[in-house]
Amino acid sequence: MVQNTPQSVLQTYIDGSRDLDRARLAPCFHPQGILTGFLAGQAIRGTPELFLADVEKMAAAGMRNTAYQARVENLVVKGSVASATVVMSGFAGLNFQDFMHLVEENGHWSIISKLFTTTAN
Repeated sequence: MVQNTPQSVLQTYIDGSRDLDRARLAPCFHPQGILTGFLAGQAIRGTPELFLADVEKMAAAGMRNTAYQARVENLVVKGSVASATVVMSGFAGLNFQDFMHLVEENGHWSIISKLFTTTAN
């Protein structure tokens, strides 16, 4: 999948999260990407593989994100780097705020870091 802008990567991330589609989500992340955050107060650190594996398990269990909504906020692009916030509700019954950093290399944008937390609303 060709992803030429930070916006297209983030939209693919949003759509892939909604649909629990690991194959669509995986190319959104940089091969050396990192993932850090808090899931219901528990610290999580690792690579995007943690998220991708959870998405795959949810899909295999027949889970559906029927109340899912998400939007990009505060996207800032400066040359070959970008930063944005993705606000998500109804993902696996939880609400998230994801702080994303993206990088462009060889014409390809990808998420190099995802910092997240669950939120009340």
